[in-house]
Amino acid sequence: MSQICRLLIWMCGFIIASAVAQLISLLPYNALVVGVAVVITYSQGKNSNSMLLQIIAIGLAFGWGKCFFLG
Repeated sequence: MSQICRLLIWMCGFIIASAVAQLISLLPYNALVVGVAVVITYSQGKNSNSMLLQIIAIGLAFGWGKCFFLG
């Protein structure tokens, strides 16, 4: 797979994960839900050497942080 395709897939994963985190932020105990999801997703990505899972975890944290700090 070319580098451009990988970059586009990573960007889409980040954007979708960020949007999902913004939806999760509407739930009660959203910090706990997002925190557990980020830790599990990132550690799975680290163990399987999957950059996409690590980027999805960062997107989840970014999306939740954006809603939490910026409203």
